[in-house]
Amino acid sequence: MASIMDIFNTQVSQKDDTVTVTYCHDLYSGSCTYKLVTLQGKKLRQEIELLVSSDMDDILECLYKMGEITGPDCFNKIKGEIINHSLLQVQSRNK
Repeated sequence: MASIMDIFNTQVSQKDDTVTVTYCHDLYSGSCTYKLVTLQGKKLRQEIELLVSSDMDDILECLYKMGEITGPDCFNKIKGEIINHSLLQVQSRNK
């Protein structure tokens, strides 16, 4: 499914247990940083991606100037798209 975030050049980089997704478009850039965490129970082991920081002010400004953000409802929708898109990038980094 196409996302408004697909207009940005995306780069995924990993150092140890930290994965950063960087977005760029013209002079605008931003990033979302995830920590890879392993939860261990008696019989279950699960790896999760935890969003620990997001610096997307330039990206939001770019989307606003492009007319993609026109009010609070659009802002909340875009915020959700940023989280979903960046998480998908993290999860598909080794595939």
